[in-house]
Amino acid sequence: MEPRHINAFFLQTGVLVCFASLALVASLAIANVGSNLERSVTVLAKPALDARAAWIDENAEFASRLESAFGLSRPVANEYARWILEASTRQDLDPNLLAGLVHAESTFSTSARSHVGALGPTQVRPEYWAQFCGHPNLRDPEQNILCGAQILAHLRDRCGDETCAVKAYNVGLGSTGGAAAQRYLRKIDRRRSLMAEQTVL
Repeated sequence: MEPRHINAFFLQTGVLVCFASLALVASLAIANVGSNLERSVTVLAKPALDARAAWIDENAEFASRLESAFGLSRPVANEYARWILEASTRQDLDPNLLAGLVHAESTFSTSARSHVGALGPTQVRPEYWAQFCGHPNLRDPEQNILCGAQILAHLRDRCGDETCAVKAYNVGLGSTGGAAAQRYLRKIDRRRSLMAEQTVL
């Protein structure tokens, strides 16, 4: 074989070996990425599904207790359960307390409006609290309950305890020692206890 043919042979062989090596490295990298992605998806997806199932179960159980305690229809109880559980979780409140407050304020009416202009299930007065809550649509029951829970948590933090916060929700921070505040507290406590007493079969 002539020298120039030998050089061409080795050059072609080297190029082929180089391409084959690159192809092997690329396929190993793709396989490695694919296996890592599969591992990541498996690890991350399972807790999310478990958390979702737990939330659905908690919502159904709370809706059943709302239905029994306050005579709500199941569809209405399901909606309120979702809104109350979300709001109480965000504000670290007992959901039974928030349910009791909603019943005392509006008997679960989404369109409730008082003679002084308080709106919705938690009877929020827009002129006092809309800005504090970030200007929500207080006619939307979900946003209304989120705002009411935020107000109650704020009053708890200001007062230092939940009892004072409940009274202040009704009469204001400066009047929590009066008879009206005590009556309101007893009203909320009765409803809260009623929720706590419900058992789900």
